[in-house]
Amino acid sequence: MKINATSLAKTDGRVMVGPKKVRGGYARIVSCKDGSGCIESFDSVSGTWTAAEQSLTFAEVWSALPGSPEDWAEVSAKN
Repeated sequence: MKINATSLAKTDGRVMVGPKKVRGGYARIVSCKDGSGCIESFDSVSGTWTAAEQSLTFAEVWSALPGSPEDWAEVSAKN
């Protein structure tokens, strides 16, 4: 799923929203080179961000609560 962000600088890979805790994991919205955005999810096994499953929506990521500082320490340690 993609969304256009016309008023923002078109920088590929810039984190626009998140990471946020969604569905028992973490998700974020990042910008794409063409000005659209895409949703990525964090794979805790490999410690990498990958394209999220198609059923995860922008609204779900936008409205999710941010994780705690302990959550970010876990994600940062694996990156």
